[in-house]
Amino acid sequence: MRKILTVLTVFLGGFILVDSARAAETTAEGRVYPTWWMYMNDTVDVDGVDRGGWNQFGLDRSYMTLKSKLTDYTSVNITGDLRSTSAFDGYDLILKYGYGKVIMPFHTPMSLTLGLSPTRYNEFIDGQVWVRRYLEKNIGDFNGILTTSDLGATIDHTIGADGKLGSAGLSVWNGSSYTHVTDENKSKDINIYAALKPLANNPDFEKSAIGAQLYLGTQNTVIDTSEEASDFKKQIISVGGKLNYKNYFDVGFDYWGNTLGQGPSPAEDLKQTAFMLFGALYFQNLVSETSPFRTVDILFRYDKFDPNTDSDPVEDNSNYMIIGVECAPAKGVNASVNYRTMGFEDSDIESQNYLYLNTEFKF
Repeated sequence: MRKILTVLTVFLGGFILVDSARAAETTAEGRVYPTWWMYMNDTVDVDGVDRGGWNQFGLDRSYMTLKSKLTDYTSVNITGDLRSTSAFDGYDLILKYGYGKVIMPFHTPMSLTLGLSPTRYNEFIDGQVWVRRYLEKNIGDFNGILTTSDLGATIDHTIGADGKLGSAGLSVWNGSSYTHVTDENKSKDINIYAALKPLANNPDFEKSAIGAQLYLGTQNTVIDTSEEASDFKKQIISVGGKLNYKNYFDVGFDYWGNTLGQGPSPAEDLKQTAFMLFGALYFQNLVSETSPFRTVDILFRYDKFDPNTDSDPVEDNSNYMIIGVECAPAKGVNASVNYRTMGFEDSDIESQNYLYLNTEFKF
C-alpha cells in the first residue's frame, strides 16, 4: 500500500507542477473498470474447495493519463496502469504509455511518435471496432498474440481532412511489451498498419471502419551464437472491421494469424489463429425519446482460438462467447450484465460459465 501511495504522490505531484505551468494546455483523464462475477458451474473442486457459485468483486483496470500540448507541433502523453501483478499481492502502478509526438511542420498529416506507445492495430480495434475494452480485451490481446504497448518509433500519416478517413503508417518496435520492457536480443520488429473509415462522409455509415496489419519480427528471447533470429521469428497478419448503420446496429470481426519460430531447424513453426465476431443492436432509434431504454443495447461476441493449427486431432481449440445487455446511464458511465462461457474441443475439459457485471467510469 505504501508503494502505491508513493507512486500516486509522485504522479499527482508531477501533474500539479505541469498544470500550474501550462494550465490551459495540459489535461488529465482517468478511467476505472470495476467488476463483479460469479462462477455458474454447479460444483468444481479445486484443492478440496467447492467453487460452485464462487463470486467476487474486482478491479480490472484503472488508468490515469496526462496529456500536454507543448507547441502546435509537439505533445506528450503519460498513462499509468493500476493493475494486479504477480510481483505484488495487490495493485501496482506501471507505465502503460510514455511518449512524445511530433507533427511534421512541412507536412502536417505526417507525425513521428517516440517512446512507449500503442501498437496501432490493437489501438484501432479497441478504439474504433470492438470499443468495449472495459468489458473484455480484443481477441489478439486476450490471447497474448501482441502487446498493446511497446517501446519504439511510429511514423503515421492521416488520410482525409483532419484524419477523418483514417491513417496508415510504419512502426519499429523492440518487440517486448510494456510489462517486460527489457529487449532480450538485438533484433527489431517492423509493423505496417492501416486503419480506414472509407464511409466517414456518409452519415448512415460514418462509424464503419476497416483495418489491417503486417507484423514481422523476432520473439523477445535470448538468442545464443549458434542460433539465428529467424529461428524465433514472429509474424502476424491481422484484419478487422465494423459495419455500423446509424445508431441501429454494429456487426464486426477481427482475425489474427500468428506464426512463431520454435528454434533451430528442423523444428517446425507454431501457427496460431484467432477469430472474433460480434454484434450489437442499439435501442436508441427503436424507442421513444423519453424511454429509459434509449441508452440500452444488446450485444453478442464469439471468439475461436486455435493455439496450434497443425495439431491432430484438433483438441486444443477453445471458444469464448459473451451475451449481454449494455447501457450508458450517465455521462462517462457504461455498464453491462453479461453471461460468458468458455468451451473446449477436448471433451475431457468442462466448459466454464460465468455471470458478469462490468462497469466503466471515466472523466
